[in-house]
Amino acid sequence: MLRILGAMSRLAIQCLPIILFVFGASSATSAAASPGMHRKVYLLRGLTNVLSPGLDQLADELGKRNIDATISNHAFWESLATEAIQDCKSGRVSSIVLVGHSLGAGAAVSMAEQLQRAGVRVALIVTLDPVAKTAVPGNVHLLKNFYLSSGVGTRVERGGHFHGLLQNVDMGPNTELGHVSLTTAPSIQKQIMTDIVAANSGCR
Repeated sequence: MLRILGAMSRLAIQCLPIILFVFGASSATSAAASPGMHRKVYLLRGLTNVLSPGLDQLADELGKRNIDATISNHAFWESLATEAIQDCKSGRVSSIVLVGHSLGAGAAVSMAEQLQRAGVRVALIVTLDPVAKTAVPGNVHLLKNFYLSSGVGTRVERGGHFHGLLQNVDMGPNTELGHVSLTTAPSIQKQIMTDIVAANSGCR
């Protein structure tokens, strides 16, 4: 019996780091979804995850402010849209924000279109140097597009049923910025964070 108890004690000690890790992850998730924090931000990277560094900076800052955020590659926008629809309709979130860079900018608009088909509204979309022409759908309250007309970036157009606010901000005259460095520009980071904090338009 003593040998069995000794073996169980050693096993418990060996498993303790795993147990702490699992409970630590659960606590972090609970903190992000705590009562009163109903805004959800989706950050969509471009072609390769390493070429959208500004989105990682935004994710870190949002975490410091206890704002729930998910960062992902643009290729997963459809599954994220499904998640956003479920979270809005269940009441887990009350306001949705989408931020995308490069191909992720187009994915953010596509995600908003899927949300529109489900009757879900988007408080804010921020697009950073989108590389394909897009039109903002009618369920979006505000879309702000930072782009470089001197490079690969394009303007975002109004969709046929869009009655919100669309702002195309051409950063082209700023020769210090490029397609990647645009995402980390301090002035743009500050403006995006300000807009996210102010985005309170409901998703239902």
